Amino acid sequence: MSVQQYCLRWNNHQPNFISVFSTLLHNESLVDVTLAAEGRQLQAHKVVLSACSSYFQSLFTANPCQHPIVILKDVQYNDLKTMVDFMYYGEVNVSTEQLPQVLKTAEMLKIKGLAEMPDASAVCKADPGKLEHPDLVGAGLGPGGTGGPESIWGSAESQQQQQQQQ
Repeated sequence: MSVQQYCLRWNNHQPNFISVFSTLLHNESLVDVTLAAEGRQLQAHKVVLSACSSYFQSLFTANPCQHPIVILKDVQYNDLKTMVDFMYYGEVNVSTEQLPQVLKTAEMLKIKGLAEMPDASAVCKADPGKLEHPDLVGAGLGPGGTGGPESIWGSAESQQQQQQQQ
């Protein structure tokens, strides 16, 4: 005697996810990472960035922090914003002039759907703790911007406290 199975399907599951995360981003609700480039910042969700970028996934896995601040050097703010929009909405419009730099940034950040993906076997064998992140610079939390893990990561609370002390 076999047990009958039922498939319960939410027909607009994917559009709902896109809508909810887009709204959360727009309202800066439940954000848990700050990205910075060219002295400007934007808020995002680690889960979205990790799902869309092996670079961010490795970074957040190897360096857990409640609300990291990731400073990206050699990345223009407008390109970073374009990449975040692409990850949240699945598409962006860019001009012919912007395209080469946007694709370079996508390659640097390993954005799925825009950057060439490495061989799957190579990804599985990679040790996230040993990955280098040459495009990150310190958050400047230690003396002179140097120190241990704080030179890459810092919580939003630590940065706010530091700013209040100045």
